[in-house]
Amino acid sequence: MSFWHAYALPLSQTSKPVKVAIGALGGAHKAFKLQTQTDSLTQSLAQSYEIASIHQYNNAIRVMQEYMNSPDKDFQVILTCCLIFICTENLYGRYTNVSRHLEAAFSLLNACDRWDLAKFMENIGPSLCGLASDLFFYVGDNHSSKLVSEITEWADKQDPIDLEEPGEPFTSAQAAAAALTRVETLCDVELYADCPDCSNDGVQCGDGGVVCKRRDKGLVSEAFYHHWSARYHAFKKTFDPSKASESELFRFKVLELEETTWQATFKLNHIDEDLETADCIEILKKAEEIIKMTQSDKGQIFTFQANLVPPISYVIISCQDTSVQWEAVRLLRCLGRREGVWDSRKMADIYTNMINAKTNKLLTWEDIPADVPQLTELLGSLKM
Repeated sequence: MSFWHAYALPLSQTSKPVKVAIGALGGAHKAFKLQTQTDSLTQSLAQSYEIASIHQYNNAIRVMQEYMNSPDKDFQVILTCCLIFICTENLYGRYTNVSRHLEAAFSLLNACDRWDLAKFMENIGPSLCGLASDLFFYVGDNHSSKLVSEITEWADKQDPIDLEEPGEPFTSAQAAAAALTRVETLCDVELYADCPDCSNDGVQCGDGGVVCKRRDKGLVSEAFYHHWSARYHAFKKTFDPSKASESELFRFKVLELEETTWQATFKLNHIDEDLETADCIEILKKAEEIIKMTQSDKGQIFTFQANLVPPISYVIISCQDTSVQWEAVRLLRCLGRREGVWDSRKMADIYTNMINAKTNKLLTWEDIPADVPQLTELLGSLKM
């Protein structure tokens, strides 16, 4: 990722907070890799590494707090550390702490002069928005209202997109991915931000006070998606897979998966409806193509942002065909990745219990919440 090579690693040579934060991230990653081993000796070693890495992380937080009180503090250093801390918390699986670091990051983004840090913002903005979108899908209605408020303010400050202009083809898959993150953020704001026309006492602005007019009309972000899609299709005509680097080809394949997922979503009349089975099968097909590209014998892999686990999970909670659901679970087990807050193995276990509970009539399809924390709590309350 360009952010790490362009900012994080160079800053670690001159900035103590960034250097210590990267050291803590490395310790957490080592502990994470060891935790996936099954023999008792390695498990014991993993626990020792985790304890040591937590000490490193706590020290990095302390160094950052001292730096925040310095008159010479630099926004780039602080935001870079926020991003590193988010990665570290993802490795620990502590999504509530991820949310707090994202709140701090967007609060800083909203406070600083984006023109002075234009290039830096161009790199870190999409990264933070992508992490926030991954988190929102994971926690659903358990989201932080402060984080939603900060992201809404951030989105409102961005340069407007003229939907009447067709726009130039993207110059790279990475540029297309960054632009798609903008669409995801607009969708998040629509889904989670409070409607200004609805009252605080629960009466909504639509028919009879029981629906929100804004949400009942469908997602405004769909128009922005179609604008993005036109530019992406123009880029695809010039993209030659045989000449692309491995990372660029991976990014391109992920974009194809994301495009398929968005197209399936925008077919729905309402966001709570199930996806069409044919679309679910196509999503899984594209996901499997990427899995075959990325499989290795290096054990569980951690990635910064979630590209594969969320769309596969989306299929499971949006398709009642059990054969499709089991195929999605199979892919999660093959994947062996933790993508941000999304752990493929843990999600495979959760969805296995969900499918079995539904098959055994311990719950209905309507009982199943979309977000992971509520689903985990519900399954834990059942006598299985």
